[in-house]
Amino acid sequence: MLGCRGSCPDCVAPASERLAAGQPRGFAHRQAYKLFDSHCHLTDIDDPGGVLESTVAAGVRSVLTCGYHAESNRAVLELVGRYPDLPYGLGLHPWYANESLEPVLELIRREPPTAIGEAGLDLWGETPPQPLDRQLEVLEAQLDLARRLGLPVTLHSRKAVPELLAAIRRYVGVRGALHAFSGSYEQAKEFLDLGFYVGIGGAVTRPRAKRVRRCAAALPIDCIVVETDSPAIGMDTVEPPNVRPWHVRRVVEAIAELRCMAVEEVEGQTDENATRLFGGKVRVNSAARR
Repeated sequence: MLGCRGSCPDCVAPASERLAAGQPRGFAHRQAYKLFDSHCHLTDIDDPGGVLESTVAAGVRSVLTCGYHAESNRAVLELVGRYPDLPYGLGLHPWYANESLEPVLELIRREPPTAIGEAGLDLWGETPPQPLDRQLEVLEAQLDLARRLGLPVTLHSRKAVPELLAAIRRYVGVRGALHAFSGSYEQAKEFLDLGFYVGIGGAVTRPRAKRVRRCAAALPIDCIVVETDSPAIGMDTVEPPNVRPWHVRRVVEAIAELRCMAVEEVEGQTDENATRLFGGKVRVNSAARR
């Protein structure tokens, strides 16, 4: 238990609460500090500052917290005001493509974030959440701005791989990550060919998630970033909204098992990948917490 000062989630939370959240005994005492949750939504969780501090205390070196519409972008900037070294994304998600786009673009121009996003395309169901032409307009404006500002993007894709690939190809040079990727190995390879990383999330912990697990096992390890998308996407034994950024360790452990690699090796490589793409290191000042 070296390094624990009694303030980490493993010490503060009762054992029953820890286990209900999928957090194993001793979780916080292993001083990895090489874990990088490359996509989460801290501002969708009560007390985001407290969650961030607990996440760092649990051995997660950094996170990228993302906005996705006007209100969440404002909340992200408020959190960054308290934790200035927190990597963050600002963007307009395809579900909210009906919102005004220009204020989001102006906000990004005025206060360039670590990344643009969460953006992307979503064609799930018989009736997509917003018309495809409007989704493309919103996405391409963000890809264009990312290229102009030299920023990476973090992209959502649901039943829209061909359309998303085509859009990215129209903006040569844009780099980024496909967040919570759930497509096939062959589709993932197409994104890698465009210089993108593939984000592997909590689904990889579920034995029935065959496609994600194949990607995690077979894609080049230097092209994978890990994430939780907390609190939105669950994992084996931990359902939303109980997922937290510190559960990214569960993702790393699943990948390590699938690849027959040491956990430390997967930690180090995925941290290096995310740092190469997004940069950033959280330095939490507890005095900033409100």
